Amino acid sequence: MLMVLFWIATGILVASVFLLSMRIGLALYLIGALIFPSLWFGEEVALRFEVIYCLWLVFVFFLRKAASGFTFRWHPVLSRYMLFLAAVILSTMLAQLSKASEGSLMQSLVSFYGILRPLLVMFLFLNGPVDEKFARCILWAFVWLSVPIALLSIGQTLGLSVAQEITLRGYTSPWRTPVFRLLEEQGVIIRSTGVFESPVLNAIYFLMVLITAGFLLVRGGHKPFHKCVLYLSLGLALVAGITTLSSTFLLGLLIAVGLLVVFLYPRNQRRFLRIAIASACVIGLLIVSFLPYFSQQPLFSGGLRYQFQRILSASVLKSRYGPEVGILANTYKAIAQRPILGWGLSQLEGVFVGDSLYVSTLYRGGIFGLLLFLWVVWTILRHTWRYSRTVGIYGEVNMLCLLWTLLSLVTSVGAGGGFLALRLQEWYWAVVGISLNAYLARAQSSSREAD
Repeated sequence: MLMVLFWIATGILVASVFLLSMRIGLALYLIGALIFPSLWFGEEVALRFEVIYCLWLVFVFFLRKAASGFTFRWHPVLSRYMLFLAAVILSTMLAQLSKASEGSLMQSLVSFYGILRPLLVMFLFLNGPVDEKFARCILWAFVWLSVPIALLSIGQTLGLSVAQEITLRGYTSPWRTPVFRLLEEQGVIIRSTGVFESPVLNAIYFLMVLITAGFLLVRGGHKPFHKCVLYLSLGLALVAGITTLSSTFLLGLLIAVGLLVVFLYPRNQRRFLRIAIASACVIGLLIVSFLPYFSQQPLFSGGLRYQFQRILSASVLKSRYGPEVGILANTYKAIAQRPILGWGLSQLEGVFVGDSLYVSTLYRGGIFGLLLFLWVVWTILRHTWRYSRTVGIYGEVNMLCLLWTLLSLVTSVGAGGGFLALRLQEWYWAVVGISLNAYLARAQSSSREAD
């Protein structure tokens, strides 16, 4: 009951803030989407903050526009994402007509809202009062929040009762079972899930944190205290990422380091090497500090050894993606039946759609839908690369968005990357929206100066 009252009271307070300040409301939306606990209704329904608050933001935004003049910004990225949504809707209608699918209309609407929200988030941050101070605050909020989430993840693996209690009360839901399964089988959340209810999503999050902290360190220009925060975030993200016992993190770590080397080392060689040495010292110190506690967990060392064996034997994807024995075997057959348009949001019996973004998109939209989604991603990559060398915070936002996008393309093999992942997608698409907002604001300013 206390959790329900806290959830409702805080939700009302945050919702009221947006009526007074759109800028603060957007910032609280991202913070709440990442760390706000889920609200349980009975034993079968759990509601997340961002699901409700996003609709409220859109409603208030249009209410403001109706009162002040109905004008807003738009960008081709949003138009192309709308085409992807249209393809999914078309596929759903055709599948329903074939009467081969299962699931209620409400289930389809909930699923559709999940893939609609990226468009809404981009639209809000594209039209929001974004300036350099706001963009900088958003990046630093992402870094600051990584510290408590990393500590929670480490506490989960160590079996700390307070960490397990926080997880069970605030960061579980009926339709995601990893936390309950780990506690039932092993008595501890040995593969940390953080606030994401899944070790894989937690792994992707810490990869994004490593990219962000590493990028900000290399860019430089920070006060000593802020440098210490970045090093702390970087070190804790690596330790917490390892606690996920996820091959996604172990392989993604190589990708993350590779991206930083390719895009940042050529222009900042000396600073890059200094930061690499300092980061290695911080990470080594943290690992040595936590190693005695991890060594007391035989399940942890065994799980880590198992993941390394899977990677070295190149069998990391076999159990899940094998065409004959993997859990996606029936999914492949369903995709083969409708390869061009897919099944939309319809759910076939015995078909598992989750995890890989590419498999789920092929199932939902077929080859046509997948190509449309990749067209959206390509447009984002082209835009962010073009403006990544811009001086100031907007250049940093574009470069970070570029790195997040490339990382998400790789990690989407085993999950939704940053594109459609629980709690993470709000941040990814918000950064895309800020990037587009800065571009259009400058274009409009240049046009007015020319006039």
